Amino acid sequence: MPRVVDHRQRRDELVDAVWQLIIEQGLPGITIRAVAERSGWSSGAVRHYLPTREAILDAAAQRVGEVIEQRVRAVGAEGSPLELLAEVLIAVLPTDQPSRRASEVWLAFVGQAVSDRAIADAQGIVYRDLNRLLVDLLTALITIGYVVDGGPEAVACELQALLDGLTVHVLLGRVEPARAETVLRAAVRRLVVA
Repeated sequence: MPRVVDHRQRRDELVDAVWQLIIEQGLPGITIRAVAERSGWSSGAVRHYLPTREAILDAAAQRVGEVIEQRVRAVGAEGSPLELLAEVLIAVLPTDQPSRRASEVWLAFVGQAVSDRAIADAQGIVYRDLNRLLVDLLTALITIGYVVDGGPEAVACELQALLDGLTVHVLLGRVEPARAETVLRAAVRRLVVA
């Protein structure tokens, strides 16, 4: 009887190895050979699932987006709309080991994106999706009577920039996650008024 292979699981194992390489060596160290060595697979097996360096990086970036999306979707709908906005922002912070790993990979992509247009474009997807969600939440707050000083696009940009900066400072150990949460909650209360 032929062995049944779970291709999704095998690809996920490869992406786990890619993430570990990115965390340890950054994006320049990502090659099919390095992924093969880290995963214990042959280069041919790696190529079967991730045929090029670009495919490897795309899969790693896509996983970052998936982790963020899962955390945001896990935010409960109870509480005030203002609390929901704050909780969505907090869900993106690196507050546990899985989210910390995702944030470390995100930061490696951001650092490389400064000089690599293709990586900047791939990372833009994560930025655009979160930005769109924030604009939608802020627009919904306006429709129920909240004042969003500067408009939803400007406030979404400001909150996202604050979130990005806090994420970096949490990763560097300069700001504790609890302090970052407090700062995000205060920013939401300052920028969105009942």
